[in-house]
Amino acid sequence: MGDPSGVGPEVLLKALSRFRPEASLTVIGDRRWLERTARRFSLKVPWSRFLIRHLASVPASLSAGKVQSGAGRAAHQCLEEAVRLLRAGEAEALVTAPVSKEAICRAGIPFVGHTETLGRAFHAQTTMMFVSGPFRVSLVTTHLALRDLPRMLTSERVVRALQATHRALARDFGIRSPRIGLAALNPHGGEGGLFGLEENRILLPAVRSCRFKVSGPHPVDVLMRNAMEGKYDAAVALYHDQALIPLKLIGWEKAVNVTLGLPFIRTSPAHGTAFDIAGKGKADHRSMLSAIELAVRLTRRRMR
Repeated sequence: MGDPSGVGPEVLLKALSRFRPEASLTVIGDRRWLERTARRFSLKVPWSRFLIRHLASVPASLSAGKVQSGAGRAAHQCLEEAVRLLRAGEAEALVTAPVSKEAICRAGIPFVGHTETLGRAFHAQTTMMFVSGPFRVSLVTTHLALRDLPRMLTSERVVRALQATHRALARDFGIRSPRIGLAALNPHGGEGGLFGLEENRILLPAVRSCRFKVSGPHPVDVLMRNAMEGKYDAAVALYHDQALIPLKLIGWEKAVNVTLGLPFIRTSPAHGTAFDIAGKGKADHRSMLSAIELAVRLTRRRMR
């Protein structure tokens, strides 16, 4: 369900009303809040198509469009229940609606993001990938301040992201010989050391150590253009905005976040809680619908 004061419940119900029943779905959330959301926006929700695991956790006084500890606590409770179901083998994939990291932290729960939390819960080294149609881009680092990037960027981290991306392309997306391009850190790829030494010291050794098709480091503007045109099956970016800016320019409305490295498929819409439009019925559900549909496709392929 995500943060109940954001657009999560709205985009979830809109997506479910348009989703063809290709899989057995369980919705984790406060049923009363979901029903209230459906009535508020006059949504015709096919309630019989899915099971609701009711968690009576949303405060009755909660208002839309604000960062609130009660909303954060409810969102985190839903995530904990999802982890329990996955550990028990009662679910094979997870689709998460947007949450507010600030709201969860206000509830006294240390939280950086779904990706990091799921990685710890399942003792997995996770990698974040974003998908919009044929465009795919993975991240070496995820949620961190730019000032911390230099000490976090190592050849080992880059290799892990490249390997996770290659593995996902081959296993989950069915690409026999994946082509991967790695982004440079500095403008113009560092210009041979004029604009920085990270390309020669960190990125080139990572590329050379891989035993599969990977090229780079490439200037990020050129790399993303080439990836969009299909010259690569995936790009690997070094930090958050290198990936998210081109992704949302190319096709934000259907973009999906995929967590690589977990023992199950996890996807989410590639947008946040959108507090500015929460409670107004204006939220676009297409990214959420794409997340559900992609989770089904990838799970079926992995099971085969």
